[in-house]
Amino acid sequence: MSAHQSWTQRVSDYVDDLVQITEAMDLILDETRVRTIDLQPNQVNESTAKLAETISQLENMVGRRDALLRDSDAPTSGLSLSEKLLSSRRIEDARLARRCGEAAEQIKTTHQRANALFVCQYHLTRFQSEMLDRLAGVAAPPTYGKPSANGGQKQNRGGGELFNEAA
Repeated sequence: MSAHQSWTQRVSDYVDDLVQITEAMDLILDETRVRTIDLQPNQVNESTAKLAETISQLENMVGRRDALLRDSDAPTSGLSLSEKLLSSRRIEDARLARRCGEAAEQIKTTHQRANALFVCQYHLTRFQSEMLDRLAGVAAPPTYGKPSANGGQKQNRGGGELFNEAA
């Protein structure tokens, strides 16, 4: 970021960097998803470390955006980069404002993908132990309610009881 660039050019560079980081995150998520399917935990951990590094880069972009918003060259009206760009009423700035919106949507989609992937990974890691508990007849605590709230209800004895009773 050099001082002789216009504010609009610095915003354009910022958006380019933001899109690049988001695309890197998407690639890491894709790799992590594939490795999750192949059940290669060491590679999942490697992808998670890469993702954490990329998230750190994204966090640094927040400070950069704030600096652009407070910059003395920035238009005075508007609270976001898009609003400030649109206030100039120049077609080039309107195009850049649209790119800002597209980058924001891309980040939102990446965030949703990351959440879905890690929820899936969590359930996959718990699946084997839950299945073994059921087969072994280990009683699982109820999801809702208090132990004293059972009243006269039969205690959950676990899924393994099904096999014992069938035998």
